[in-house]
Amino acid sequence: MMYRFPTFFIAAPFGNWIHHKNAVSVKGTFTLNPQGNRLWSILKTLRHTKDGWVNRLGLPNPGIHKELIRANSDNILSIAEMNRNEFQEFNKIIPKNQSIELNLSCPNIGKTLPWDHIKIFPNKEREWCIAKMSPLSSAEEVDYVIHAGFTTLHFSNTLPIKSGGLSGKLLKPYTKKLIEIVRDGWKGRNIEIIAGGGVTTEEDVFEYLEVGANHISIGSGWFNYFKTKTLIES
Repeated sequence: MMYRFPTFFIAAPFGNWIHHKNAVSVKGTFTLNPQGNRLWSILKTLRHTKDGWVNRLGLPNPGIHKELIRANSDNILSIAEMNRNEFQEFNKIIPKNQSIELNLSCPNIGKTLPWDHIKIFPNKEREWCIAKMSPLSSAEEVDYVIHAGFTTLHFSNTLPIKSGGLSGKLLKPYTKKLIEIVRDGWKGRNIEIIAGGGVTTEEDVFEYLEVGANHISIGSGWFNYFKTKTLIES
């Protein structure tokens, strides 16, 4: 089978530090106000298990105001609400041509918020306007996001477990199921899908492309930096 060459994305938070000519870095995730110390949170909570990497990071970051000072429209900024209606405040300060990814599914913020006002973000000026969703998203939630105007969906965020958020190859069946939901339910609609979760080899890439992904996101794979660098250069 012939595939269109996918765009590789370096998932947040790895996109804060890793950049490559063959990939698009996603920076963040940024909240409206500062949230703790990013480096200390990573060192304190991250651990490797037999199932993959687990973290309880929450969303430590310096806040969107500080990031916008150095941002440009070529960056993709991942943003998330900590409190209801904050997306309206984001929309007031983020330039209309700034590429963004809405993190709709961080498992470590300790609460679930309704996706009020997300339809204010998609517009023709942004190169990328992405909705990053939970691996546990329902078909109804996927439909809601598409009806809100999002034509690029990222499947998926970390899997919520008792000890935090799990990333790695256990995400694959969840991501593939969500891709199939879109491809079966939205035939004929131009929906771009970014697939992530457990991508460490060319076989992983082709597995996602086979079920209908357009692009590939790599997160915890960057813990093996040189192997992943070779993958996106091949």
